[in-house]
Amino acid sequence: METRQRRASMKIVPPGKKKCIWMEAGVVSYKLCDNNYDCSTCVYDHAMEVKVARHKETMMLKPLEATPEKFNETWVERMMQLPASRRKCRYMITGEVSRKICPNAYECGNCSFDQMMQERVQSEALPVRATTNVGGFELAEDIYYHEGHTWARPEYGGRVRVGLNDFGQKLMGRLARIELPSIGHEVKQGEKGFQIRRNGESAHVLSPIDGIVAATNDKLFDNPGLINESPFENGWLFVVEPTRLRKNLKGLYYGEDAHTFMNEERERLFSMAHDDLRIAADGGASVEDIFEELEGKNWAKVVKAFLKT
Repeated sequence: METRQRRASMKIVPPGKKKCIWMEAGVVSYKLCDNNYDCSTCVYDHAMEVKVARHKETMMLKPLEATPEKFNETWVERMMQLPASRRKCRYMITGEVSRKICPNAYECGNCSFDQMMQERVQSEALPVRATTNVGGFELAEDIYYHEGHTWARPEYGGRVRVGLNDFGQKLMGRLARIELPSIGHEVKQGEKGFQIRRNGESAHVLSPIDGIVAATNDKLFDNPGLINESPFENGWLFVVEPTRLRKNLKGLYYGEDAHTFMNEERERLFSMAHDDLRIAADGGASVEDIFEELEGKNWAKVVKAFLKT
């Protein structure tokens, strides 16, 4: 009894994680996706395809001698055995659409809906599921946070969207201009990724992820204030094709760790600037524009301390 309960608990999908498509199809009992459903570059997917192909070949050549093997179907073959009404589109599996049935036998490269979604995902951020107020600063759930107050959100197809978090935008205040990296430019985690300017002051901001820039939010050039109004949605900065995603994510804050980090940063801000900022020591709301409360060297000092530049 205890053994069965222990095995069942091991199959629980942790918060923020999603089932691998091989698990979703029922080919394997437990496997989480660690490649953002970008199956074309997934080592595990390739290995499983080879495993199934070899077993099928063995069955054809030596049907009487072949050892029974459960991996005799790919995830596509298993999903295609389901009634049409249960063949979930991969965008439904990832939660990016609430209801969509695959009409194209999981040939995503030839699917018009997939192409439409790829273009939409590149051009606009998905709505955040929920936000939490932590010491006067908003945290969006299901997003990873860098210590330099940028965020990274893995999305379907292996891409990662990048932005400035609520603490960062309040620290910078109402922006006058933003200088984003160009498409094709390589950014690295913990190194300068973009620059923001206001009232003669400027600051470099660190990239939360390694990768090649695949898209930028052109709306920010005419309206940089979108970062202040909607830092997790309309004010996103750029999208990258990551080069070391799994390693990078280990260096970011997520979930409860992100909450703890934000509380610590708020306390550190209060400790540094309680004489200059109107921030309540009892956990009251933060100021909306920290820039307005500081000038010159004081502002530069705070920016350097929190943006890590």
